[in-house]
Amino acid sequence: MQYYKKADLKVECIASQEDFDFFGITLDDIFERTEAGMHFLKRAKELCAMTQNVKWTGVAYTLNIAMLPSGSVSFVFSECLEDYITSLKHSLVIADDETKDPLEEFIHALENADEENGRRLVAHFENNIKREKLKEI
Repeated sequence: MQYYKKADLKVECIASQEDFDFFGITLDDIFERTEAGMHFLKRAKELCAMTQNVKWTGVAYTLNIAMLPSGSVSFVFSECLEDYITSLKHSLVIADDETKDPLEEFIHALENADEENGRRLVAHFENNIKREKLKEI
């Protein structure tokens, strides 16, 4: 795998077919979130941190996956607030009416927050999401 630091909290990992073979996975494993696919993503994120000297915060995590013309796959691991905001804006497209307004307010608050307060808002938001998911179980 090849690694490229894009920002303090953003690293691109390029994985070839040989890398997938080494981990015994396919791209479908990643998209279907199988145990093997999730293990690969976790390991790739760890390798990004080790090779590029990144200290992940555990807050505002996003992952973008893109197919490359070479047949390799680009995985961009990010904890940059701007990437997180972009991801939230993409979520607005499929948000129901009940969710849309609060999500827009949250995005607006993040856009106007400094780094420290933005991370605090995201951490609170993510903890609330986790609690809600646990209630559903």
